[in-house]
Amino acid sequence: MRLGTDPDRRRSTEDLAQSVGVPRNHVQKIVQDLAEAGLVHTQRGAGGGVVLAVPPAAIRLGAVVRRFEAGQALVECFRADGGACCLSPDCRLRGVLAAAREAFLARLDATTLADCLAPSAA
Repeated sequence: MRLGTDPDRRRSTEDLAQSVGVPRNHVQKIVQDLAEAGLVHTQRGAGGGVVLAVPPAAIRLGAVVRRFEAGQALVECFRADGGACCLSPDCRLRGVLAAAREAFLARLDATTLADCLAPSAA
């Protein structure tokens, strides 16, 4: 969202980290992942920094969340190995949670980064 407010402005990872109050190393990892996804361009050195690679209206939040949450199970029984849930096989909550996850992602798929920016920035 910080990059989307001024899509043509290059921002350093230090600047981004300070603006959102998280450690620079954390921001560097996120920027690297966003760059691998083709969502940002990075440039090292003087005049370098991070800038959006695509317009905010082309960035679907569902795709971003899926990328960052890949491999992260919402609950134990959603783990790739089936987890070790003490309620299985009688648990009826799994289906409810799966439907909720799909609804959550569907809503994010319908939302772009531009939708989340102040009208003057979008």
